[in-house]
Amino acid sequence: MTFESRVARLEAIANELEGDIELSRALALFEEGIEHLRAAAAELSHAEIQVQRLIERSDGTFETESRD
Repeated sequence: MTFESRVARLEAIANELEGDIELSRALALFEEGIEHLRAAAAELSHAEIQVQRLIERSDGTFETESRD
């Protein structure tokens, strides 16, 4: 599942939770939402690390730093 699809699903869950739904359905949606939120946060964290590891070369181009 992509980051974008996780965010879209989180929005759909939030919209459904705003409605009048049974407690069992709300709990299931909440649990699913937490799973998507954790996965999306991990993906964002990984992307942040990649951005922080970019190194500018003398010619103005960028490369990523190796993980040795």
